[in-house]
Amino acid sequence: MNCQLCQEKLDAYLEGTLPSDMKTQVDSHLNGCETCKHFYNILFFAGRVIDSEKKLEPDPFLVTRVMAKIENKETSVSENLFIKILRPVLITSSLAAAILFGVMLGNLSLPENNIRAIPAELAMINDASLESIDNLSQE
Repeated sequence: MNCQLCQEKLDAYLEGTLPSDMKTQVDSHLNGCETCKHFYNILFFAGRVIDSEKKLEPDPFLVTRVMAKIENKETSVSENLFIKILRPVLITSSLAAAILFGVMLGNLSLPENNIRAIPAELAMINDASLESIDNLSQE
């Protein structure tokens, strides 16, 4: 038996599904070939690791933690409504009230009688009768 055929049959050899005559040939080849023996050992230990992983028990508290999170999520729906809808509304109305209060406070500090008054000197100025800078520069 050559190495390639032996390595192809190793999976069936490890599972115990090889016919007895083929199993004898693989046994005799493994006893004489170090490369195939090393390959067999790798497959054997990999199979043991996989089998031990299959036998692991799940964490018993995992279900409890997941169910607690689900129940908390169901009870916090009303809190999410407040956070998602009412909080922006409250912030916007607070800002609008602050701006309105600021405008009203600013209007209170101005005297009522001087709001629209224009000084007499400015009211008497006639812009059309003023000399232009060009006329002044030519003199």
